[in-house]
Amino acid sequence: MSKKKPIDINWTKVAELGMPVIGPFIQGALWYGFVNIDSRAQALGRLIAIAEIVPAVDLNLPKGVVLASLYDSTEDTLKIAKDLVDAIIEIPDTVKEKIDEIIKDLPTKEDILPEGVDERKALGDFQDCRTGYQRDTPSYLRNRLTEGIYITGCMIRKGYTQKYVGELIKRFLD
Repeated sequence: MSKKKPIDINWTKVAELGMPVIGPFIQGALWYGFVNIDSRAQALGRLIAIAEIVPAVDLNLPKGVVLASLYDSTEDTLKIAKDLVDAIIEIPDTVKEKIDEIIKDLPTKEDILPEGVDERKALGDFQDCRTGYQRDTPSYLRNRLTEGIYITGCMIRKGYTQKYVGELIKRFLD
């Protein structure tokens, strides 16, 4: 029986090819987690999102940071985009109507924070997620950023909205 010869993989080449694809997603995930933990970062993220939709402004920020900022402040960005479209006369009415439709279909505050949410159950689930973070995360990786990311993912899997989880994190982790 002949031994199989191991395949020699040039991992440097794999990293060179993979990082441009994976890098923006990693940057976006880290920025999004940071935005959900720190209110100053959230304000900066909203400023980035609003500035990036103006055609004359290019901040030259990484794509992941811009994407995460736009994702976090979709409502604000769409309102600014609508105002920008209204200010520009040459845009066809169909584009303006499409933006109005998108804004109309956005969830309201009542959809994001429904009255049917049992606050005690949500706090219990939050503490369960926090306990899971302490249990599952090695001590050398524990910090506010990783805790916020872990708890956000855990709470979303339990059925809570991202906005509601963000409010809980601001209330209990800040």
